Amino acid sequence: MSDHPFSALTPDFVINAVESIGLWCDARIYPLNSYENRVYQVGIEDSTPLVAKFYRPNRWRKEQILEEHDALFALAQADIKVIAPKQIEGESLFLYEGFYFCVYDKLIGKAPDADNMDHLFVTGETLAQIHQGLQTADFTTRPAMAPVADFTKAIEELKVCQHLPKFLRERMDKIHAKLLPLIQTQVDKYWPAKQYPIHGDCHRSNLLVDGSDTIYLFDFDDAKTGPAVQDLWLHLSGNLAQQKQQLSELIEGYESYFEFNEKELELIDSLKAIRLVQYAAWLNARWDDPAFPMAFPWFSGEDYWLNLLNDLELIIQDWGKLAAPAY
Repeated sequence: MSDHPFSALTPDFVINAVESIGLWCDARIYPLNSYENRVYQVGIEDSTPLVAKFYRPNRWRKEQILEEHDALFALAQADIKVIAPKQIEGESLFLYEGFYFCVYDKLIGKAPDADNMDHLFVTGETLAQIHQGLQTADFTTRPAMAPVADFTKAIEELKVCQHLPKFLRERMDKIHAKLLPLIQTQVDKYWPAKQYPIHGDCHRSNLLVDGSDTIYLFDFDDAKTGPAVQDLWLHLSGNLAQQKQQLSELIEGYESYFEFNEKELELIDSLKAIRLVQYAAWLNARWDDPAFPMAFPWFSGEDYWLNLLNDLELIIQDWGKLAAPAY
């Protein structure tokens, strides 16, 4: 048996934790797709199932989690489409045998379609409402994006990563040397002087479309302070022309509720590169968690690293093209 902290989360442990807050489980436990934390669908006697989220130990402090929860309660109170944790006797965060956890109502739906322009428009509307609603959120303990420092930290970790093939290390060094001044220049010119709380990890898998085509956002675990564009660009896919069309639809939906600073579009190249290296660094940092080698076996393979470096070089090649106006 693994000595990783999450190995303690047996079905009995999950049931006991949920029952410790006054809910009665019917012993139906189903693990959901989550790696940074552990998330389970839990059957509740004479009621619909709930979703229980157990936070990764030593990642967030209690006050940081509660800032996230408080922001979600304020958004939900304003009828903005987010999935907030349940409050039980006035509390939303619980501690059971060393694990912080919370519970959510289960909502049935699916991720938005990547190429559905209507979904992109509504996603833009929803993000605008969330960003507007978070303007007054009290984020004093949550982190703030620091793009140059974030990129430097992640790529330095990758350069000494045991999974990076030795014959690719020199190529990684060259890409680092090209990207760093490009990112620094973009940040110096276009990083907004004032940032507000954002979702922070707003990819399609953290959105849910219900039966009436209403889009909800959930999993604000990476909520932080940063530019609005960070929550928009992750919805782009396909070739450059397709991404421009998708971006136009997102912004049109966004601006039907809230003003968008189009200068932030110039940051997308940097944010793409940072995302790629941070994702790889995250996999490397979590490799001692047994769930990661099982879920991401390709991380140790040569093909992954070749594709990563190819993608970074493609970002350099297309630098500035996405934000350039179409004539």
